Amino acid sequence: MTVSVCIPTYNQSAYIAQAVGSVMSQSLLPDEIIVCDDCSTDGTPEILARLATEICILRVIRQTVNTGIVRNTDHCLRAAKGDHIVRLDSDDMLLPDYIAQLSALLTANPQAGYAHAAVQEIDQAGNAGTRRSLFRASGFQTGDDALKAALKGYRVAANILIFKKEVLEKVGYMNSRENFGEDYHLAVRIAAAGYGNVYCDKVLSAYRVWTDPGRVRNRRKLAEINGLYAVFSQALTCAFEQRGWDTGAIARARERFAVRHSECLSWAIYSEEEKAILEHSILELSPTPITKCFIWLHKNGFGPVIRSYRDIRTAMKLQLKNWIPVTRHAL
Repeated sequence: MTVSVCIPTYNQSAYIAQAVGSVMSQSLLPDEIIVCDDCSTDGTPEILARLATEICILRVIRQTVNTGIVRNTDHCLRAAKGDHIVRLDSDDMLLPDYIAQLSALLTANPQAGYAHAAVQEIDQAGNAGTRRSLFRASGFQTGDDALKAALKGYRVAANILIFKKEVLEKVGYMNSRENFGEDYHLAVRIAAAGYGNVYCDKVLSAYRVWTDPGRVRNRRKLAEINGLYAVFSQALTCAFEQRGWDTGAIARARERFAVRHSECLSWAIYSEEEKAILEHSILELSPTPITKCFIWLHKNGFGPVIRSYRDIRTAMKLQLKNWIPVTRHAL
């Protein structure tokens, strides 16, 4: 069984060497590492040129123009030759047993299209934060169960996965046109093709969480909503219809996402013109009366009340999620 590690990158000179180093520290080394640089303008090209002289299994691909995250990641995955392909972002890191444990799990589960695990959050300085895990036991999940679970969102602890190359080939790799939610889109299409996934509730990688004092990520809200629309309209709806399932469940899920994202209409960072565009996209995702009600509430100053209620519910869910593994290990 051969293994490739694919690292798409753009302007991550502070972390790219750590990401590659974490791959070279694996208890089971991969057969190749491919870094696809999306025309970085910082010191990334120079760092990669140096690493390529030191690491014989490292292959660097540099885009001639900036292509965006979807095309760059797709290019990187398609270039891989391994039977198993790890997708690792260039600011994240693998822990030493990631490849050995998850590649073995993938091999042991013939119907799994990908494997994933719990992660350790780290900050920009590498300090450990929260342990991220899923509210499910370790083991295999069927494609049908994965599709149903996808109604609640992208069901991984973080976007650090190991795929079977044959499965990526079958689904056409990454074909979302949106530069947001492309990973969620791919996971749904893999499940729709009949492949499940296998999860390991051990921390096997480190996922970097960024502080965002300028609320730059919030400015990407339109791309996020459009990415969700693509997942539901292009992938989930087709999969449900092909199986003869109730598409009402999809309508309800779209409404939940629309209600959640309507919060952005109360943010001061957006102009009235920008809010009008966001409102249009939210209503495309779900035009129901409930969605319209929450849009009105956020536009008329009730956002803080809604956020307080949501934060309390989120805190209670997090406490329950963290409590269950502790009690399971204690028994």
